Amino acid sequence: MSRRIELLLEIIFLILIFLNSFLLFISIFLPIRPDAFETIIYLDLIASIALLFGYLLQIRRQKKNVFIKKNWNGFISITPFYFIGIVLLGMDEASLVLKILCFIKIFALIMSGRQVGRAVDEFVEKSRLVYGFTFFVVVLVVCSVAFFVVEQGVNPEVTTFEDSLWYVIQTITTVGYGDVVPDTQWGRVIGVLAMISAIGISSLLTAATTSSLMDKFRQEREALKEQSEDYVHRLEEKVDLLNSEMAKRNYLDDVTHDVQDIKSEIEELKELIKKKID
Repeated sequence: MSRRIELLLEIIFLILIFLNSFLLFISIFLPIRPDAFETIIYLDLIASIALLFGYLLQIRRQKKNVFIKKNWNGFISITPFYFIGIVLLGMDEASLVLKILCFIKIFALIMSGRQVGRAVDEFVEKSRLVYGFTFFVVVLVVCSVAFFVVEQGVNPEVTTFEDSLWYVIQTITTVGYGDVVPDTQWGRVIGVLAMISAIGISSLLTAATTSSLMDKFRQEREALKEQSEDYVHRLEEKVDLLNSEMAKRNYLDDVTHDVQDIKSEIEELKELIKKKID
């Protein structure tokens, strides 16, 4: 049960780390609404606190000095630069210093994700889900940026990057609310690419999940086979031991019988000698 809880916490941490990294990335390079930027500030703060909690849990299980030396990037990944700079210090949202610090934090978050979510990372590598996840991220980023570039200023429904991102997410997930639609020819091409990619992503995730389940079943069968073989081997050893004990007992019975015969003969010899002496 404790292992499952730990795995669940790692998944939550990884989701927060990925979401935080993605939002920091678009806040650095792409125009977004002020209210959306404010949301990113507080989401970054929440993710930083959650990651700090994850590091504290690992410090309890490891030696503190060794953990800090191996996880120096953790100090960067748990620092909410936007919150400190904009909310506490009153810096400008377009500050180059803040953008550079947040860009560095993105790389620190990637390293932290592999450290905090080691069990999930091992599972993803074994199940090959990393390919489907990477494909999904690439399609999401490339298509949303491209759609924003070709539709901005032409499509009244696409004024900020959030509109473009919202359209691509709808398309990839096949939801399609219809509140954002492409106006340009290139925008339609990007939409078609996102639709086709969604089919590929679904196929990759399904294949990876099926492969992972099959590997799990195979491992369970092999483990059951090994347990059965070990049990049979132990039974054979017990049978051999019993046969050995029975053979020893039969041998002892024969020896005991021979000793009794010898004792009887000795008694007869004593009687015979006594009669001759008398």
